[in-house]
Amino acid sequence: MTKQIILAEEMGYCWGVRRALDIITKAGDVERPVATIGDVIHNPQIVERLKSQGIDTADSVSEAAEHGFQRVAITAHGAGPARSEDAKSRGLELIDTTCPLVTKVQRLGQKLVRQGYYLVVYGDGYHPEVRGIIAWSDTSRAVAAKHIEDLPWNAPRGQGEEGAIEPPRKVAVVSQTTKNVAEFLKFVGELAPMVARDGGELRICNTICEPTSLRQNALKKLARESDAILAIGGKKSSNTARLAEVGRSYGLPSYHIERAEDIDPAWLDGVDNIGVTAGASTPDDVIADVVRHLQTFGYAAPDTEMLDYDLNVLPNF
Repeated sequence: MTKQIILAEEMGYCWGVRRALDIITKAGDVERPVATIGDVIHNPQIVERLKSQGIDTADSVSEAAEHGFQRVAITAHGAGPARSEDAKSRGLELIDTTCPLVTKVQRLGQKLVRQGYYLVVYGDGYHPEVRGIIAWSDTSRAVAAKHIEDLPWNAPRGQGEEGAIEPPRKVAVVSQTTKNVAEFLKFVGELAPMVARDGGELRICNTICEPTSLRQNALKKLARESDAILAIGGKKSSNTARLAEVGRSYGLPSYHIERAEDIDPAWLDGVDNIGVTAGASTPDDVIADVVRHLQTFGYAAPDTEMLDYDLNVLPNF
């Protein structure tokens, strides 16, 4: 039986990432270098390549200024208003590569707060996208949470028991754009009984972006055809981590890798059909490297036009 590589029907760069890279590469100039505050996208290969084009990284606007940069960039994940204000106060040119779908969530968060809702952002509190959404909401009545236990309440509305901390009457939930749809629905399903009792109001806004949903849905189909899954993307990439999680939820061995060299040959023992997907920040050439590397283990090259690379040229690892 021929061992097969099966590629997900939706994978790799989304339009928001392509847009961010287009903006930043056009701004690149070795004579007038620009510092992105954090990684412009969560892919280490791309971040390294951009350095040769006059595009480096810094942890903060102040660090960029200290290193002599006259131009700084907000990454595709977005940032709070303080970042642009900081750049302006230092006389630095600001380049904004924020994904429009992230900007949409930032504005929605502001609107919900103005309407009197306590804002819950379903996502990773450390992630720049989540921090930016909360910063734009400009209120103390906002929190990031992935589990009910992360919320500042410990009891449903109307309990009235000693020590009970109940939710406010109006709560709204938005999501980090790259989260797992099923896990988001599970979270709001657990939150609803806490808020909706005793006249409470819960507004649910599924702001997981379409590219993320398309990749997760394509992975579900891939899982039905595969014995194991490789999800390719930077270790900081939330949407790639979610793809590996979805694969594991279907009972398949699923591995999050950054590059071909990360593949452990032991993972391929007894695997006839290996499914390959990639996060929204993963370039085609990195995917192609993984596909070519898998061929050295006896897998046939996939019959596809998805990757504009010669898959018959095998790498040397």
